[in-house]
Parts: sequence; structure tokens; C-alpha cells
Amino acid sequence: MRGPLLSGTLGSQATLAQVCALVREHAPVLVLSSLWLAETLASEMPVLALVEENRRASALRAKKRAGKLGLPLNLALAAADLPLAPASIGAALLDSLIDIEDENAAADLLLGLLPALQPGGMVIALDATKKPDLESRIAKIFLAASLTAIAQKRPRDGALVTVGCAPHPTVIAARLRALAR
Repeated sequence: MRGPLLSGTLGSQATLAQVCALVREHAPVLVLSSLWLAETLASEMPVLALVEENRRASALRAKKRAGKLGLPLNLALAAADLPLAPASIGAALLDSLIDIEDENAAADLLLGLLPALQPGGMVIALDATKKPDLESRIAKIFLAASLTAIAQKRPRDGALVTVGCAPHPTVIAARLRALAR
């Protein structure tokens, strides 16, 4: 399995093999915004991709390609605004979390995913960086979102895979109450 030509280090065989190994036991898988990642993972497992409305044409082409190949890829054009049922997602994948400049906004995005994660569910961020300060920034965002068992792996030079597990449901409820104030 390999990503498209322009997916860079994140689309390398080593990186995608690492991601598949992480999420294989955590279906269903949710992919935010990254059509190439959703299409690629759909060759291995069922995937739901949330895509922004302005990427409708690309999403429809991806859905058509997946349908021709018989791949289990579902798409929703609501991006992060789609309400997900509680405890309905085994793993959530984000491509380029590092691109969100406001750390609070990035942490809020992750916090918004927590209620949809099944107990023991995972959040995985795929980022292209070689800079230790950016690696620590991603870890800080995961900590701010109350994720547990945070780990960072480099399956290939320039590719960073950050993994965190959903906290206990009472922690999720407390964090969401604090945000509502």
C-alpha cells in the first residue's frame, strides 16, 4: 500500500503500514479532510471520510474510484461539523495537525472528537516534519485534549505519527463541561 505520488513521506509504504497496524483493530476508522489518506486506507478497512464542502468535486471523484474498486469508503461533506454518534468511532486520523497554527483550536478539534471515540479508541495525527519543536507542539496539543498513552513514532525520516488514546468517559464529560462554560 502506498499513497499517491504527491503524498510525500506520509504516503510512504512504511508510514502507511504503521498507520494500518495501529488502526486495524480499531474499526470503524474516521479520516478528517484527507481524501488521499481515506482512499488509501479503504483498500485495507472500512473508512468514513469527513470532507469540507469546498472539496465536493474531489470527494465525488474519490467515491466513484472507490466504488469501481469495491472499496469500503464512505464520504460526508460536513467536515468537522457532522455530529457523530457517541462511542461510534474506533480511530480518528488527521493529516497535518501541525498546520493548525492556533494550538487551542487544534486541541478543541481533538476534544470534539473524544465523545465519538469508543473506549480505548485512538486519535492519530500524521505530520511531515523533522523539527523537534514541532514534534513537541503536537504532543502538547494531544496533552491539552486529555488524550492518554501518547506516543510519537517516525516510520520514515520526515514522517511523524502521533498516537493518543481516548481518556476515561468521565474525563471526557468533565472536559466537555469545562468547554461549555
